[in-house]
Amino acid sequence: MTEGTEQAEPERRRVSEGLISGTAWTAIHVLVSVPIGFLVNVVVARRLGVVDYGQLAILTLVLSLATAAASLGVGAALMQFVTKASESGRRSEAARTISGAQGYNIFVAAPLVALVVALVVDVPWPLLVLAVVFGVLAPAALQAGPILLAAGHRSDRVAQLAMVSNLGVQAVVVATVMVHPVATSVWVARIVATGALMVLPFVALSPLLRRAAMRPRAPWSLPRAFWAFAVPTGLATLMSQIVTDRVQIFFFQWLGDPVAVGLFALGFGLAVQVLAPVQAVVGPLLPAFAALRERGPGPAREGLLRVTRVSAVVTGGVLVLGVPVIAGLVPWIYGDQYAPSGDYFLVMTCAAGVVVVGSGAFASLMSRLRGRTYLLVNLGSLLVMAGVAVALIPPLGAWGGVASMVCGTVTRAQAMTVIEVRSHLIPVRRMARAQAPVVVATLIVTLTWFGSSGLLEGSSAPRGLLAGAVGLVGYLLLLRAVGLGLSAADGETLGRSVPARLRGPVGRALRLVTAPRG
Repeated sequence: MTEGTEQAEPERRRVSEGLISGTAWTAIHVLVSVPIGFLVNVVVARRLGVVDYGQLAILTLVLSLATAAASLGVGAALMQFVTKASESGRRSEAARTISGAQGYNIFVAAPLVALVVALVVDVPWPLLVLAVVFGVLAPAALQAGPILLAAGHRSDRVAQLAMVSNLGVQAVVVATVMVHPVATSVWVARIVATGALMVLPFVALSPLLRRAAMRPRAPWSLPRAFWAFAVPTGLATLMSQIVTDRVQIFFFQWLGDPVAVGLFALGFGLAVQVLAPVQAVVGPLLPAFAALRERGPGPAREGLLRVTRVSAVVTGGVLVLGVPVIAGLVPWIYGDQYAPSGDYFLVMTCAAGVVVVGSGAFASLMSRLRGRTYLLVNLGSLLVMAGVAVALIPPLGAWGGVASMVCGTVTRAQAMTVIEVRSHLIPVRRMARAQAPVVVATLIVTLTWFGSSGLLEGSSAPRGLLAGAVGLVGYLLLLRAVGLGLSAADGETLGRSVPARLRGPVGRALRLVTAPRG
């Protein structure tokens, strides 16, 4: 073994251990936070009603889009450049990058977002002041915390702090909606709690990183390569959010249909919540892929295929089992006024599943610093989404919005996958087989749900249970019969990543979705 290989081996282990620990803690965070968020959302939806729930979604989306527009990709660039500098031991360069990024966040982005919020959001001025202080200024100063922890392969600490913060935010939201069930009050309460708790990951930074973040420098001190990646990536991120977020609610509001706003917002929000556990597992991929790229194309190529296989199998299982059951329970959980959201939720979750499976391709694209390519992908997807929305929302209403979301998100995910397949010289057949489980699951879910509508008409809960049971059995049988699913190496790697006491049941579950050898 050469000296360079000996020196690189501890670093490989550090990245690998950080990825496994980060993934495990992120999964724990999601398993705790998603059920709590689901229950809180039920309370909020029932207390506010369809129209006010839709208004809350509009307020939330306005702030989110304004922040994405003003951020200009600085967060994504900070992640990539600090990770690469740290991997190469260039600590002073990492500190300068952090200070310059903080300068942009505080002196440029925050004032722009504050101006947009002041001009667009119509709330009483005391609530507006709170929204600006805690929803704009605090995040601008503190957002480097979770980014830098993740860049240092400490996604485990990010997840631990996020779990604590989520509990605090949800408690404040519930207390507010019970005392004063008005959309603007709930919106501001969530912003104040979220902004205040962002101090936790910031304090958790190492003294060196925290000092750099507390000494903002002029943003033009950042190198040209930083901005060459950040600007197109920021524009692409904004377009990506427009494509993948519930922007269709603006069309419904413009057409004067506040009920459609609330129904669509609930269906979309449920889709995000259901797939959050799988999506969270791929969260640590960005810094991990950035580190792998520093070690050659081979590990990144195999990592992309493995992440795609695992996410496709797990996402497919969530789709066939959980989605029909939840769709059937929507009227019972949220009330009959939200009943149409069940169908919207089911279709949008299937489309969101394709996005989750494409997360590996996104992480790989970002690790190659292909910000302009990402921009073009999202521009094309935005055109598809907007074209479908303009054509179908006026005649079809909420279903037109669902079609718009499906077309835009699937186009975006598959375009990035095609680009990375070509970059890594992966045979198309191998990538198609890796993605196949989520396609199979989507077909099963839609057929069992809509095909059973005539059998149990008016009984959505039993219909959902029937579709879920039949779908799960059909999914497992098809994976075994066609030879899809995880490889034996995938199963062994995943089995080793869980605690020893869980390896038995986890191993048995993994064998159900592992393709037979040969």
